[in-house]
Amino acid sequence: MLTMLAFTACSSDNDERADAPRFYNVTLTASMGDAETRALSEGTGNVITATFAAGDKVKVLKSDGTEVGELTANTAGASTTLDGTISGTFSVNEVLTFRYRSATANYDGQVGTLAGIADNQDYAEGTLKVIDPNTNPLTFESNSVTLTAKQSITKFTFTDGTNAINVKDFRIIAAGLVQSIATNGAETLGTVTGTLTAASSDVYVALRNNSGDKKTYTFIVKDNAGNWHVGTKNAKLTNGKNYTATVALNSTLTSSSAVGTIGVVGGLPAIVISNTTAVALMNAGAIWPEDYGEYYTFENRASGLTNSWYVPTQAELTSLKNTYSNEWTTQNGVNGRTFTIGSNSLFLPAAGFIDNDNDEGQQTAYSGKVLVSTFGYYWSQTEATPSSMAYSYQFSASINDTYSEYKVNALTVRPFHTLSAQ
Repeated sequence: MLTMLAFTACSSDNDERADAPRFYNVTLTASMGDAETRALSEGTGNVITATFAAGDKVKVLKSDGTEVGELTANTAGASTTLDGTISGTFSVNEVLTFRYRSATANYDGQVGTLAGIADNQDYAEGTLKVIDPNTNPLTFESNSVTLTAKQSITKFTFTDGTNAINVKDFRIIAAGLVQSIATNGAETLGTVTGTLTAASSDVYVALRNNSGDKKTYTFIVKDNAGNWHVGTKNAKLTNGKNYTATVALNSTLTSSSAVGTIGVVGGLPAIVISNTTAVALMNAGAIWPEDYGEYYTFENRASGLTNSWYVPTQAELTSLKNTYSNEWTTQNGVNGRTFTIGSNSLFLPAAGFIDNDNDEGQQTAYSGKVLVSTFGYYWSQTEATPSSMAYSYQFSASINDTYSEYKVNALTVRPFHTLSAQ
């Protein structure tokens, strides 16, 4: 994580045309002293110390995003020398950006450690304004530039309210979260996931949130024994600052849980849709909400369900559709339909179906899927007429209702669960 660059530059230029690129062989002295540590927990003595690694790259970009050079750290440590070349034409008062970014710039697929963040998510930028583009070297407003972090780092401690939970896999969902950053700086929003090499109750996560206000963060966690836990926390994360947060997980859903509450029932993460019913956050056989899960014929539609989970009736699916506002959306690159339920949401991916009766003329038994990403097909337990058909919930960007479907076709299932008093 880079912080302070103090530099000098020299150049050679054999072409004096005003519009010709000028080439500057640049040597930068970069340093990070004790004052350049960043607090992990505001107001405490815990710190993350920013240091260079040999071979670290600092890109230099023009105001339009064009890369004009790359500088390389020669040595590791709190201070180093950066060497490289800047090539381009610059205007008076043009702002150049100095960017350090880890190799992947991907906030998804984290490993829960500071070392993992340093290798994959670290991202910092600083700027300098060009004062005189005709000097050799260039004259800037200052001979140093400070790079500040473009994300926050939070040390999450997960508990069941009393005891620590050893986390193996996690997913964090919130509006405005950045999932990845392209080479050109374009950002993709989405959820952040991670798998720890060694399960731990303390998990370091780099998060970049483009929303400046307080948001609800939903945590879906699987522990080292394979048990699911769910919790939420309201927070405002500021890029460049770092935090500690204790998150109590595993609130058990009951008939007294408010509509829209996310928790665990029957061993799975779910959301309350009424005082009698909860809906799983993922399809039968799926790992995360965007996963398609398994495909089932009507005959074996409940084969993957345990712990009192059941296939909903046509009436229950219709009620879900009619009770809560829903729209065709894309979540983490997967098309589907999102339902707004209280302060939270429920996502059903458009997983298509397997066309065993070949009425689409495209596939034969279990050889592939039809209409994946354009239609969702979800079994109900309600039979239709003729007896070869049963009702399913079907949706696309323009269709949203229950229709009869051939029983031999293989569709996805979104499990429902009856809530009991406690």
